[in-house]
Amino acid sequence: MGEGYQIEFRSDHVRVRLGEDFEFDPNGSEKIWRKLGQICAENGTCRVLVEGYVPPGERETSEVIAAGHRTAAIPRLWMAFHLENFEPTEQSELFEVIAASKGVRVKFFSHSEHALTWLRKNTPT
Repeated sequence: MGEGYQIEFRSDHVRVRLGEDFEFDPNGSEKIWRKLGQICAENGTCRVLVEGYVPPGERETSEVIAAGHRTAAIPRLWMAFHLENFEPTEQSELFEVIAASKGVRVKFFSHSEHALTWLRKNTPT
């Protein structure tokens, strides 16, 4: 996992795996979104499951807002998060709200199976 993350298609969704060594870089996220969008388009899906570890460090409110806006890079995106030791914060709630304002559904889960079930049951086909 040289870049700290892995993106792969899995039967009916795209899985993004964030490793413990993944570092959030607001300037470098364009590459990740481009790759994610390409895999979604190639496989005809708008379901994305993000699993792994919460990137270290605090995010500025402006970074959270920008990240929420970037979710619109993939039309009709549904994104479920299951991150180890994740505790919801005002910033995660802000991210959900900003993404929703762009037509993207984002939700955080404490169990991977619940996240995937939510994606499968709610995502329009």
